[in-house]
Amino acid sequence: MVSRIFRDTESTELNRRRQIDTLKVFNDNVTEIQEDVEYKVEFTSGGNNMALLVVLGPDFPLTRPVLKIRPDIVHPWVNESSEVVTAPGLINYTAHSDLGRVVHAIIREFQLRPPQLCTDIGAGASSSQQNDVNSDGRSSPLYGVMYQTSLLSSNCNYGGMSQYSVHNNAAALHLCPRGTLAFPDLAKLTLEELKKLDENVDRQDEFLLQHHPDSQKVDMSLENMLMNNEEVAKENLSKEPRLQHLITVVKKKLDVVASLKAQYESHSSEYQKQSEKYAPDNIRDNLRIATVCTDEESERVADEFLNKQLDVETFVTSYMEKRTSFYSRKTREEKLSRQLQELERAGY
Repeated sequence: MVSRIFRDTESTELNRRRQIDTLKVFNDNVTEIQEDVEYKVEFTSGGNNMALLVVLGPDFPLTRPVLKIRPDIVHPWVNESSEVVTAPGLINYTAHSDLGRVVHAIIREFQLRPPQLCTDIGAGASSSQQNDVNSDGRSSPLYGVMYQTSLLSSNCNYGGMSQYSVHNNAAALHLCPRGTLAFPDLAKLTLEELKKLDENVDRQDEFLLQHHPDSQKVDMSLENMLMNNEEVAKENLSKEPRLQHLITVVKKKLDVVASLKAQYESHSSEYQKQSEKYAPDNIRDNLRIATVCTDEESERVADEFLNKQLDVETFVTSYMEKRTSFYSRKTREEKLSRQLQELERAGY
């Protein structure tokens, strides 16, 4: 149990070190503020110098890192404490995520869509507030435009993230220049009309179709893609029986292959034994042994004849047979030996 605890601790430390290494691999201008705890990644967004502070808790990477942006900005991913909280990489963060990739994706978002600095908002707040309300008590078109723009742009540009209320977004965005509006036609609507538009989804769709016909093309394209996906799904389902049949056929063929493989291995083993048995060197050695045995048998027949254990006729027949076999085997053994020596000299 103790050894397992030490192994788990060591594994966590190695993973923490690897995560810090990915931070330096995927990002430039990484500065270590406190070793293994806090790092700063500097970058440029919209002409402004920014820094993303990465704070690693004691349980990291089992817990999410804390990411703070400096200076303070207005962005759907950032809360009032300038902490990045709703970036996709952070929401889905696990111990197996790459810290470097997550930080790089956040910085890339800020570079592609430069956020507005809170200092810029504060500088123009006093002058803008005086013009927000007309003499008749109705909000100016600019305020209304920014109010609705905050609603629609948060849905269009940031995937519907709404960690702030609509009014908080409006307060931050109504100070932006007119040229940055995503829907300039909203400037023609009153505050009451904008509120009704916000409360009615059907009116929002009508407004988009009327003033932004391209959105209808997008809807049609999306509908076509959904229909195509449905057709592909149906086609895939229709091929399922055929696929199951092919799977069965393949399994049977695999069984045949397994049987043939077993036979091949058995035959290969038998072939190896026979090859060793009938190898030229083995044949030569066997001939040599048989020659010696035949010579000894002929000597034994001669001794039996001298001891008068055999008659002349039996002795002659047996002795001639043994000697003939002896000389035949000896000749073949010597001839095979010469052939093998010649092959050996030739490099075979």
